Amino acid sequence: MSDHHNTLFLRLAGPMQSWGTSSRLQLRRTDAYPSKSGVLGLLLCAKGVRRVDSEPEVAELASLQMGVRVDRRGHLDWDYHTAGAKVGIRTAEGVIKRTGNTKDGPIETLLSRRQYLFDASFLVALQGSNDTVARYAARLQAPVWPVFLGRKCCVPGEPVFVKTANFDKLTDALASIPWQPRINAIDRDDWGATRTLDIYLEHPPGSPPPAEARLRYDVPKRFGFWSYSSRWVVKGQVTVTVGEETQRSPTERRAAQPDPAAMRHRRMTDHDRCVFCGAPAEEVHHWTYENYGHETDKDLRSLCRLCHFACSALEYGHDMRRHRVDPLDPAQRQAILEQIARLMKQGQPHRRRELLSAARTQEIDFFDAAPVGGLE
Repeated sequence: MSDHHNTLFLRLAGPMQSWGTSSRLQLRRTDAYPSKSGVLGLLLCAKGVRRVDSEPEVAELASLQMGVRVDRRGHLDWDYHTAGAKVGIRTAEGVIKRTGNTKDGPIETLLSRRQYLFDASFLVALQGSNDTVARYAARLQAPVWPVFLGRKCCVPGEPVFVKTANFDKLTDALASIPWQPRINAIDRDDWGATRTLDIYLEHPPGSPPPAEARLRYDVPKRFGFWSYSSRWVVKGQVTVTVGEETQRSPTERRAAQPDPAAMRHRRMTDHDRCVFCGAPAEEVHHWTYENYGHETDKDLRSLCRLCHFACSALEYGHDMRRHRVDPLDPAQRQAILEQIARLMKQGQPHRRRELLSAARTQEIDFFDAAPVGGLE
């Protein structure tokens, strides 16, 4: 990382974000994109600066020019929130807050509605002195305190630090990093295409703002004392190239995985007979878990219920991944037959739990003679 870079890039993406600039009392709203106070607070957390010591640090950070690129807008929703129930609402000094309603009587519970921005992603560029950019870039890569996206419950879903670089204009900086699709919704041949994204640029002081500029009161003087100054923000657009897809969210990863139930049904449809005894197939058995969650037809065996019970009973109590039973393995056939005979002798093949428990106490362990790992 060079010490001569004047632009710090941040990736603000996560399940929830909240960037309140007009939140008061019981109604806590969020803006549609990150506030400057929220971003500067994130940097101070990374450096480990307490609120009471924040004034000189904020004076330095407030001079940074900020630009935001909206890579994924997300959607807004509300949460019903309570604070202080049975334990009391505490002040910044750590003592229980008393109001005219409570005084020394019952502990007050604060009810509020809080708005969050779900499933959003922003690219933030901060431009300033080389020294400031270098110091906070280093802090973001080894933060003193955990960083969050506006509120402490909003944890980042990706590393916040992206890189540092040198640019004359914020517009050029925000256009320099490709937009990353979150899922593979486009072909590889289209990754060189372009995409137009909204940006919000801080208008530099000292010159009249354009007519479309909007005033925002989100430049903190110091944290913890509701003291803010204003800045002008201009909305625009930037055209960027489309890059490789980024990591999928847990929901998308689950959606992309093969459906185990559908896989088992397909196996039963294609192989409607028990591969061990030839009776009508009723269940599907994993002879290997190496591809669990992404099973192929070769990983499954169609079995009747009794044969499946026998295979599972033989495996029970052992390493379920290493010591698998493959009903197509000739070396394991005799052990499966003996287990079926034991189940038939008990006469209750439908009581799976009792049968599997009884298998633990069998004196003969067929794994002593069976090859490890099934068929070659």
